[in-house]
Amino acid sequence: MSATQISNRARTYALYTGAPRQLACDVVAALPPGCPLVPAPAEQEQLLFESEVFYQVLSSRQNFFEYPFGIKYVEPTTGGLRLSLESNASLESLLCGLLPCRMPIKPGPDEIYGLNGVRICRRTERGIELRRLGQTTSLTLSGPSRRAFEKAEAALARRVEDAGGEACWRAEGTWTDYEKQWEADRQPLLYEATWRDAAWLPSGLLRRLGLLHTVAVPQVVTGHEARLGEWWILELDHFSDTGLRRAELVQALTDPEHGLPLELSGHRDLEPGRSLGLVLLKSRDRTATLQLRYDRCDYPVRDRAEMFAAIRHRISKITGEAPLPSMPGCRADG
Repeated sequence: MSATQISNRARTYALYTGAPRQLACDVVAALPPGCPLVPAPAEQEQLLFESEVFYQVLSSRQNFFEYPFGIKYVEPTTGGLRLSLESNASLESLLCGLLPCRMPIKPGPDEIYGLNGVRICRRTERGIELRRLGQTTSLTLSGPSRRAFEKAEAALARRVEDAGGEACWRAEGTWTDYEKQWEADRQPLLYEATWRDAAWLPSGLLRRLGLLHTVAVPQVVTGHEARLGEWWILELDHFSDTGLRRAELVQALTDPEHGLPLELSGHRDLEPGRSLGLVLLKSRDRTATLQLRYDRCDYPVRDRAEMFAAIRHRISKITGEAPLPSMPGCRADG
């Protein structure tokens, strides 16, 4: 592969993953001929694992980060996925959603929060690797220092135990009794057939998370799933004075080579102060639907002036806005 080809493909890789330029060049140069820039997981277990991870990413409470969800970039491989976190705050937010713990619920039985059966299997100077017991699944979190990871984990364990719960992830190499019961009762969503059929969408979105800040220009992204994972909804809040770049994001998501098997099904324009703008993307096999909801909101700056300045600086680097094709408006249900 020539230097020009590597450079062009690295630019595309960086768009989809958010990876820094040099890392993108290194990844592309090392790819065997014919391998996709953004590979899918080789094993179904990994794909399902990533669908749960994305669910937890969306389920975390709304926080303000420079990058959507506090994730600067991702590194997808056929065997696993690495998330590079922007700060200690984004690390703390993500650990709360991923590390499993048993929490008392009154009235009623205790519940498992986080990813059931997940353990920290490896620690490095800049991160940790998570796996589910009995599986070869892999998710690496990196970015902050080792001390930041240790501090965030210890603080989470204290909060869980102070509330009368159990930090299940600290039972290294084995399931806790309550996790076994939870698994036997088939509580996890991934046992649902509808979820399993649609899991390629959240996994694919997680592996292309860079698009939310390299192609799209929202200041904040939130979202949720519906219909047992058949519908995934991303809510993209924009500054009142910036573009939306809906067509650019749709084009990247539906790209036949690097995107996902999605088709534009419809859209409704945003009317300031009146209605939410919507873009509806459906899979060709109708197993999953992605709804993009657009709004404009100028949040109070208060003590977040530096954060919002960083977000504006990031957005200012992306210019241009193409129109979406004309078509009937899409339904807003889901």
